[in-house]
Amino acid sequence: MKSDLYDINDLSLPRDERDRALRWLRDHDPVHWDERNGFWLLTRYDDVRRLAKDNERFTNGPGGPWHSFETDGGSIENLDGQRHIHIRNLVSRLFTPRMVSDFETLAGQFIDEAIDRVESKGHCDLVADLAVPVPSRLIAHMLGIAGADLATFSDWCDGITEGIGAPSGSEREQRSMEAGARMVGHLSELIEKRRLAPGEDLLSRLVRARDGGAFGEDEGLAADELLQFAMLLVMGGNETTRNAISGGVLALFDHPRELERLRNNRSLMPLAVDEILRFTTVVRALRRWVGTDTEFGDKTLRRGQSVVMSFTSANRDERVFEDPTAFKIDRTPNEHLSFGHGAHHCMGANLARMEIAVVLGRILDRLPDLRLAWGGRVIRGESALSETILSVPVEFR
Repeated sequence: MKSDLYDINDLSLPRDERDRALRWLRDHDPVHWDERNGFWLLTRYDDVRRLAKDNERFTNGPGGPWHSFETDGGSIENLDGQRHIHIRNLVSRLFTPRMVSDFETLAGQFIDEAIDRVESKGHCDLVADLAVPVPSRLIAHMLGIAGADLATFSDWCDGITEGIGAPSGSEREQRSMEAGARMVGHLSELIEKRRLAPGEDLLSRLVRARDGGAFGEDEGLAADELLQFAMLLVMGGNETTRNAISGGVLALFDHPRELERLRNNRSLMPLAVDEILRFTTVVRALRRWVGTDTEFGDKTLRRGQSVVMSFTSANRDERVFEDPTAFKIDRTPNEHLSFGHGAHHCMGANLARMEIAVVLGRILDRLPDLRLAWGGRVIRGESALSETILSVPVEFR
């Protein structure tokens, strides 16, 4: 196989061919210059982990399409140095173990209500009816978003994600830009409402942090930083978690022995959740920029060039994971990179783990014979950034 036969933006490539191409790159050209797209592509676990942790030689920042929603300025994922540390310290005080514990009860309530709505029908859509409600309603609860806006926000998330990596000037790119503009406008209105009439929701607390003094800090969040973090929370908290849930259920469908093991031994759930996160790797890749000339193996990465980290490939690296293409719910160790690594490690990681565990647990309890509907077809989205699942028809007795 020649390295130039693989294009990370080619969404028509079958998954098995993609996996073979990534394995070839890991074995033969792990630090690969992608001439077509104009960036370096890292495919080995150790290289991806090293780059993700190195904030001195590599920087974040806008430059599309390998950030989830590239904009100018304030998103915490686009920042480095002291400003990133300051914002992360402010926001991380809201993502406490107590918050995750408190939200676990809500997550159980939300998935129970979702199952109540479909249980008597004997069929539903795994994504819309079972995977979406918990993460979307929890984020809505955190931000004080009205229930009537949930479907709209979900549609905007889909639209934004679909456009990442789309050809310039394409309809996909246009739909993505329109969805992003609408989300920005709506969140801006919500932020202004919270400024005028604050409540106890997370968005109100972030507004107070913007205005300073919320956590005893001298400097709060700037207006664009607040808006960008709200967008990050809506996108990351909704899109990635729901796709991990959907992908996890599909993985269990495809591995009935592992499904039966989990059904009979719920103590395996924490390990199973991490294996789902590794196996599905919802966020395929992210980009960073070379701040100073750096040697990676026998290659020299020059200042100003960009580097794409393939988490999909890193999480299947045979040098780190034994039998990496297998789905093993008791895999240990399992130091996957699905939440990133280093200073930009996902702050909502434990919240996402909890949501996945609660949803899977309730499905096993209340819909034990859930299965892909006869003749049903899994519909996947078109996104170079993430493994997006749009629809999975399922049935049960």
